[in-house]
Amino acid sequence: MKRIGCLGLAVLMVVAFALLVRAARDFRGEGDEFAGRIVLEDMRFVPNRIEATVGVPLRVQLTNRGTERHDLSFQSLHMPGLEGVEAILEPGESRTIVLTFDEPGTHTFACTVPGHAAAGMTGAAFVSR
Repeated sequence: MKRIGCLGLAVLMVVAFALLVRAARDFRGEGDEFAGRIVLEDMRFVPNRIEATVGVPLRVQLTNRGTERHDLSFQSLHMPGLEGVEAILEPGESRTIVLTFDEPGTHTFACTVPGHAAAGMTGAAFVSR
């Protein structure tokens, strides 16, 4: 009986580890899977940083919980995969966007509604190879 209990505990630990690995991989954006959420609210992005891998599509759900219109805009004109990527959301609206980064490095994003970026509504994607 003790042996069956130990075996059951071992199986449970393996399953828990696999779920943790999958959750970490999904948030990093590895694979064409859901990578995470960014909430737009009161002059800030929460979180204001995301991680990605070059060439791997990154799906991000955006939700505007603020009382004003907000957007998320990458101004990375040197990367065709991001050129023109912008999501404008009215209060209460959600949308999923897919980003594909062509170059490693730190790529900034901001809310382009006048005055919002200056008030701190900025963030960055940290992209690795």
